[in-house]
Amino acid sequence: MKLMTKKTLISICMLALLISFSSCRSVKPIVSLDSINEEWYIIEMNGSVIVPSPGRSFPTIKFDTSNGEVLGSSGCNRFMGSFDVNSHLGSIELSKLISTRMACPDMTLENNLLLALGKVKKYKKVGTQIALCNTSNRPVLILQKVPLDITNPSVLKKK
Repeated sequence: MKLMTKKTLISICMLALLISFSSCRSVKPIVSLDSINEEWYIIEMNGSVIVPSPGRSFPTIKFDTSNGEVLGSSGCNRFMGSFDVNSHLGSIELSKLISTRMACPDMTLENNLLLALGKVKKYKKVGTQIALCNTSNRPVLILQKVPLDITNPSVLKKK
């Protein structure tokens, strides 16, 4: 009798665990496209934290949702492209990406970042960060908002 009760209890716990995992998977913290209309540091790529070279800052990306333009810095070079502002909520595909081609001391980050940008198909909020994800909904890039530069009074002027 005890063995039967133990098996039943384990089965119920496993079922409850399975249900909780599936319900978490179905809830996606998707944010509106307007909420990414900012400049972001790219702080993680393919699960690895980005460590900028000495004297360099994090790569950046900026989305302009008014005209569907994306631009940024991959560490040494600049890149730009476009995205569809009318795509489904949570979907974003960067296209027509071009980059400057200055010779940089280490092109590894540059090349990997441009390849990662080409894999982006979705976006979602992860805490205060934004994850740009591939078709499997796995984060390719993690973005952290660039803080407002309060030492520069021109950024405080209203448009």
